[in-house]
Amino acid sequence: MVRVVDRRRRVVRTTILMVIGAVVATLLSSTHSGDADAAPAGGQTHRYTGGTYVAMGDSRASGAFFTLTPDYFLGCKRSALNYPLYVAAMTLPRGYVDTSCAGAKSANLYRQGQRTDLGRKAPQLYLVPRTAQLITVSIGGNDMRWGAILVQCTTAPFTDRRCRHNKRLAREVRARIGVMEGRVTPALAAIARKAPRAQIIVVGLGGFMGDHGCWPLVPISDPDTRYMRRVFDQANDALRRATAAVGGTFIDANRRSAGHDPCNLVSPWYESALSNTIAYPYHLNQAGALAIAMMINGAIRR
Repeated sequence: MVRVVDRRRRVVRTTILMVIGAVVATLLSSTHSGDADAAPAGGQTHRYTGGTYVAMGDSRASGAFFTLTPDYFLGCKRSALNYPLYVAAMTLPRGYVDTSCAGAKSANLYRQGQRTDLGRKAPQLYLVPRTAQLITVSIGGNDMRWGAILVQCTTAPFTDRRCRHNKRLAREVRARIGVMEGRVTPALAAIARKAPRAQIIVVGLGGFMGDHGCWPLVPISDPDTRYMRRVFDQANDALRRATAAVGGTFIDANRRSAGHDPCNLVSPWYESALSNTIAYPYHLNQAGALAIAMMINGAIRR
């Protein structure tokens, strides 16, 4: 009886992924996904042939936009139709595991459990099979704590905090990025050891700072908005180095999201500073989740 139930669950899951895949295929036919920003290095030469896909990371991967689904309320705020599910729909893997959890730091990926509203979660690496062929990772934002930098630039309309000229803040930015790189690098190395045949694709930070602010959606002066975008460029340079160290592939979400920040009222990929019910502020919305998935799909070695 258990085998029958399990078989039915697999059929239902496959059917759902196929339906989503059909929708995604239609969107892909009119949108170019582009190549990865960093070519794979080192010894990772295995091609993806439909093996197990594992999604790891923080709220960028889990989704963090409100959905009435069990995974959202089980402590990790894992949304329906987050970018990992879109990736699964595009690749139709034989196995799919989503370990992502909002609030995760690098240590929670491989050596330290994560405290959530509903108890402690085991390190995400525990759920990664050695035979995994594809692993996506979104991590580093909570290690860097970019929100503590951003808050020093927010301002009232028609005013300018001039945080771009703040030397103390510049030192703080460098220190925070250094801490993040020092934590992400061993986490990715642990993932590579656990699943040596997997292609590891790391999704970078940022994307929600454009060429200008737009109070109250992005309550930052135009020059400081561009400064914050450069901060995320620096952070992504660090993540790119950490990714290259394990022969992985890096997706520069900051540069490739250009023009889709919250000030774009037609096709934003990220929620604004005002968002507190639909999604976390400055986090991916549904369109953004699909866009990131398409970037990942274009970077998979086949």
